[in-house]
Amino acid sequence: MAISHIAPPLDGSIRPLPGFIDFLAEHNPHGEWARLAPEGDQPYIPVTHRQYANATHRIARAFRPGGTHAHGELIAILIHTDAVLYLALIPGLVRAGFIPFPMSPRNSVPAIVNMLRKTSCTRIISQAAFAPIIAEVQAELEKEGLNLAVDELPALQQIFPDFGPAGEAAEVEPFPAPARAPTDEDILLYLHSSGSTGFPKPIPQSQAAFFQWATAPSLVAAREHGVIWGSAPLPTFHTMGIYQQFLAPIVTGHPVGLYAPKAPAAPPVPTTQNVVDACKKVGATGVAVVPSFIEAWVQSDEVVEYLKTLKILGFAGGPLSDKNGDKLVEAGVNLCSVYGGTEYGVYTRMFDADTSLGPDAPVKTRWDWAWVQFPDDRLKIRWDPQGDGSYELQFLTCKTHCPAVENLPDARGYSTSDLFIPHPTKKGLWKIVGRKDDVIVLGNGEKVVPIPQEGLITANRLVSAAVMFGRGREQCGVLIEPRPEHAVQPNDQAALVEFRNKIWPAVEEANKIAPTFARLFKETIIVTDPAKPLPRAAKGTVIRPQAMKLYAEEIANLYQVIEDSTDAKGVAPPPSWSAADVQIWLENVAQSVNGEAVSLVTDIFDQGFDSLRATFLRNRIVGALRASSDANAQKASAHVSQNFVYEHPTLQELAGVITELVKNPEHEKKDPVEEIRAMLASYTDHLPTPAHPADGTTPASPVVLLTGSTGNVGSHILASLLANKRIQRVYTLNRQSPYGSERDVLAFTERGLPRELLAQGKLVRLTGDVTQDRFGLEPEQFEEVKDHVTHIVHNAWRVDFNLSLSTFEKYISGTRRLVDLCCLLPRPVKLLFTSSVAAALNWDVSRGPIPEEILTNPEIALGTGYGASKFITENLLAKAAENGLESTILRIGQTCGPKWTGAWGTTEWVPILVKTSIVLGMLPDLQGGVSWIPMDAVATAATDFVLSSERLPALVNVVHPRLTPWRTIMDDVNTSLGLQLPLVPFDQWLGALNVVAARAASEDTERLPALKILPFLQGLASAQARATDLKLSAVEAGGTPRFDTFKLQQFSPAVRELEPLSAEHVAAWIGYWKKQGFLDV
Repeated sequence: MAISHIAPPLDGSIRPLPGFIDFLAEHNPHGEWARLAPEGDQPYIPVTHRQYANATHRIARAFRPGGTHAHGELIAILIHTDAVLYLALIPGLVRAGFIPFPMSPRNSVPAIVNMLRKTSCTRIISQAAFAPIIAEVQAELEKEGLNLAVDELPALQQIFPDFGPAGEAAEVEPFPAPARAPTDEDILLYLHSSGSTGFPKPIPQSQAAFFQWATAPSLVAAREHGVIWGSAPLPTFHTMGIYQQFLAPIVTGHPVGLYAPKAPAAPPVPTTQNVVDACKKVGATGVAVVPSFIEAWVQSDEVVEYLKTLKILGFAGGPLSDKNGDKLVEAGVNLCSVYGGTEYGVYTRMFDADTSLGPDAPVKTRWDWAWVQFPDDRLKIRWDPQGDGSYELQFLTCKTHCPAVENLPDARGYSTSDLFIPHPTKKGLWKIVGRKDDVIVLGNGEKVVPIPQEGLITANRLVSAAVMFGRGREQCGVLIEPRPEHAVQPNDQAALVEFRNKIWPAVEEANKIAPTFARLFKETIIVTDPAKPLPRAAKGTVIRPQAMKLYAEEIANLYQVIEDSTDAKGVAPPPSWSAADVQIWLENVAQSVNGEAVSLVTDIFDQGFDSLRATFLRNRIVGALRASSDANAQKASAHVSQNFVYEHPTLQELAGVITELVKNPEHEKKDPVEEIRAMLASYTDHLPTPAHPADGTTPASPVVLLTGSTGNVGSHILASLLANKRIQRVYTLNRQSPYGSERDVLAFTERGLPRELLAQGKLVRLTGDVTQDRFGLEPEQFEEVKDHVTHIVHNAWRVDFNLSLSTFEKYISGTRRLVDLCCLLPRPVKLLFTSSVAAALNWDVSRGPIPEEILTNPEIALGTGYGASKFITENLLAKAAENGLESTILRIGQTCGPKWTGAWGTTEWVPILVKTSIVLGMLPDLQGGVSWIPMDAVATAATDFVLSSERLPALVNVVHPRLTPWRTIMDDVNTSLGLQLPLVPFDQWLGALNVVAARAASEDTERLPALKILPFLQGLASAQARATDLKLSAVEAGGTPRFDTFKLQQFSPAVRELEPLSAEHVAAWIGYWKKQGFLDV
């Protein structure tokens, strides 16, 4: 079918909707409006202008069967359907006199309710898949006396009877034109903002504003250049979708490329491959996408060759890395940055570069792909200087441009908060560099607010300033300027490593408050050169853009190093897949990743490897396997899990597993039960006998060695010990930290613990590590501990459920060292160990509550290396007790915030569940009660055991002895939030979350953090269902096992008298989460 170049007039004589559609149907009925790309080898399916116009008439008749005009009735749209149907729906509704309001299907119930309320909208078009969400919306609105009418989305076949010639001839009853012509001020449709800083905001688009959108420079240029847009991946309800899918074909007269419909199945999910396939099939000459697609495409020479054939490749919604943009331009791709927003439209120019000139020409060339130009004849722009060379873009309202939102205090217009810099030599070119609020937009569209992290790092006594970067990249980095007395020369590698190690705990603290995508690694730290101090304003603050410019080369080099370390550059693949060759190859690869030689037999995580380096190592292993000519090696690459390096943390073990994988890609893993038994046997072999066996007595003034005193439980135990007058002295043993004594202060401050306790003379801080000889202490310190300690509370343990058992072996070894110490001392010493219910993860609830005894079947500890390590240590101490050592294991369950502080970390599942529930507009119900125990109660119980003069039990379950009904907790959550969220069955709540998960974007995990722990929540649902089916009584809410606490209560008066969880506890938690900025209600 020939492409027609007939297009509607842009002089204002015809309004875009439905005028442009009707013009094309009349003057070019057989011309293509769209090209639909089916899967497979089938050719594209053409849809003509007449078919499209007829479809809009059928939509109008579907919602106004009598042909009467709706006269501006607002109707919302909440659907997930094929673009071809969506694109007929919006103008069809306009034709019938409605004001359509397309909404993102990712919106939460409260967000939808909020927008409907703000626009007084009482009618919505939806689908059966959204029935649970719509029901919740209706219920919420009914509380306010509002009734929401629901219309079912018409079937695709009803609107497009046939996409072939028969479809063009299919009967249609035209919908009559309205009696009154619309005015410029009439609202044509509503769109909404992204909601990244709160609920999405409904934004009305007037007839005048929409005509201005339709005549935007980018669309006019595309019309002149005959662009056929490949718009398959764009969401129709989004501003980009409105421009490229909706307006482009009716403004330019050229067809738009879309995915072919799959109804009644869900529409295709855009991928980097199927977008290219669809664009090729429809003969697209222009593509506009978000940068993450382009960042992926640039890695494929084949795709780059295709991109070179396009008239234009545009990107919007985030920054594209300079390196990859330049690479595409060098290859001959016509790349263009597009800037716009729902509040003010898209008005940057397109096809405005002279492609025949070099980069030094005085006008815009293809090398200026990241710079935009605004049309002076259409816009009235005010550039607000920020004092650092950047300017905030502000659109002032004028006859030719009417922003949909006006928010300036001193004039009519819109303040974008976006910061631009002018081109140094080319007038009129501007480049966006960030936002006034300093948000860093990563290449995948994730937004990072760096100020909180920078503040924590700068708080370190060695640091003068910290400035994060990462715009357009896949991960963040940070410039750190040492204080003058700690300055480091850039060529002194040893000093640089030492400085990074000293400040690393501060970076770790910063990472705790950051979303996953904003976390920093040692490899992404740039220590500034004392000869290049960070530029500062008069008031002393660092001028961020100037700092970025000053260190642009170092930043570029850092990302180059990271990129290089994820492939096999510089390291040849192994000559064969024998164990010997693979070991040698792994040593070379690991050294290139780590920067120094790596032992074959030592855990790599004890040799400087972190999660980033583990990722690099895994990537190189996968890359080598995939690139191999050995078919088995290629198959084996598919069996390298994300946790592969964690599961096999020595190079020797990795080599063996890789060799076996290549021999047999389907090989079975080693037996985890045997692994547990073997490790337990190795650490219970030749256990010593105490020089002075336990006699059941306790000195009047105990001296306690506490390991791991700065975490949640550890800091509370320290506070309890220091507060007790009977405790004579407390030695704390913690790993080295640049904070020194401030580390305890910070831990107490964060958790609301009384800092004055730390000033007591009975606290002695030691820096060391139980996994080292003499615990890493100086000889005189070690002797002092030996001479005075009467009790050890062993709490130092890494909490990471990704790591394998072998990585935790050093902690088991450290416990054995403590056992050996106790046996050496010239007095009986009691050893308390803080274990975890993870050691009994697989307890069979049909057997009743988990008993307060040592469990010896390794199968109950399977699931995580962490839980298995705790199980082994419990059994190690049980064996030591048989030799006369007095030890007690505190098997701790779910802890929660104390009533007096509410301090409960926001990364745990309960606060995550509460935050997600607010967004979903419902709270989940679980059958049964919970045994969550406040952290101060755990600490007091530990102190009770230290002070007890009785013979202690081998093990106690440290959980709340009195269950609190789940529903009571949830009711109190509602009260403390000041909300009336309905309590729904857990399956229904999880179903609503699953609906969101199916269409979730990366940014949704911040509003709905439960998306990150879906497998855990699904496990709760399964356990609850099993408990219900089997009518099990010895379970808590969520089907988790109950715990026997008889011995705990017998030996701990504090727990025996512990009050049940109350509304005061819940109010304290909610208050703490709000104070942390986690909840915003």
